Amino acid sequence: MSEANMLRGFIAGTIALAATTLVTTVSAGSAAQERAPAHEETTAVHRALSEAPAARGAPGIRTVRTRQPFSMVAVTWDGRAPDRITARKRQDGRWSRWHELTPLSVSGHGGTGRSGSGGASGAWWTGPSSEIRIRASRAGEHVTDELELVAITPGTEPVRSEPEGRTARPPVVTRAEWGADESLMRWPPEYSATTRAAIVHHTVETNDYTCAGSAEVVRGLYHYHAVELGWGDIGYHALVDKCGTIFEGRTDGLRRHVVGGHTKGFNGQTFGVALIGDFQTAAPTWSALRSTGRIAGWKLGTVGRDPLGETTLISGGGQGNKYPEGTAVTLPRIFSHRDVGDTACPGDNVHARMDTIRRESVPAAT
Repeated sequence: MSEANMLRGFIAGTIALAATTLVTTVSAGSAAQERAPAHEETTAVHRALSEAPAARGAPGIRTVRTRQPFSMVAVTWDGRAPDRITARKRQDGRWSRWHELTPLSVSGHGGTGRSGSGGASGAWWTGPSSEIRIRASRAGEHVTDELELVAITPGTEPVRSEPEGRTARPPVVTRAEWGADESLMRWPPEYSATTRAAIVHHTVETNDYTCAGSAEVVRGLYHYHAVELGWGDIGYHALVDKCGTIFEGRTDGLRRHVVGGHTKGFNGQTFGVALIGDFQTAAPTWSALRSTGRIAGWKLGTVGRDPLGETTLISGGGQGNKYPEGTAVTLPRIFSHRDVGDTACPGDNVHARMDTIRRESVPAAT
């Protein structure tokens, strides 16, 4: 997909969704205009923060309240990115600590991005909440009113089917089972000749989710990638929750060699696996590490690749890439996002366990 086409898709989606009105602390009358989301659908509403009220005594903080609870938020903007963006949610009558939202252009997540003239933050899984505060600054000045809030409400939990017997592939919750709305999938699969390596990520947005609710996180990420960022699909080929449950990601990415949207300049001939959570400070579970290794090893094994070996990839370049376009880079068959991108992904605590992931990949590759 060209960047121009993706931007047109993003703008069209934003205009359509922006018609839904949010209730703010000073505009209770607009509540009647907000439509309740369909019970089974994932929906999103938008709010220009320039129209949201400032917190009392804090002009750089904007407060937005919604009638329908959301569970994931992010912000987008045109022009230059803020130096810092933070958010806090209100749950059970209390405000949380401030949570940092990292611009995607800095963290390196995702495939192509919105456009060269705008940006977006990573998504934050808040859990059910109806009130959010955002603050942003650039060069010491408040720029919160330059942002637009995206508040996502995942649909209802789908019924998961049990794996049908034992197969070489680890058990995977398919797109149908986790409730992917395929009408949002606007990025037809682009195929590579083979898969040469697997790249490990973390999704960053939160560690505060239950395993029973992890499908909601996946649905929220899918909506954010496909609709709000204009990619047309979720960028990762597979996602792994803290209990080791593996979720199918990019369309047809398990069955064939599909280009993903997870590592700038290295999306072709690679398989992107993301641990759900932020592992810069938190520790990943053993179950998550094992399942990450198993699904990566299985994918490499389908083409006879040794997951403990090395490979040489050609960089496609681009913003956030450590290597200029055309550079040949020799890497382990299973490596982390930070090895090729200007990012902390997959977090210090997963990066330190890459050897564990590689060891766990071996049984699934043979």
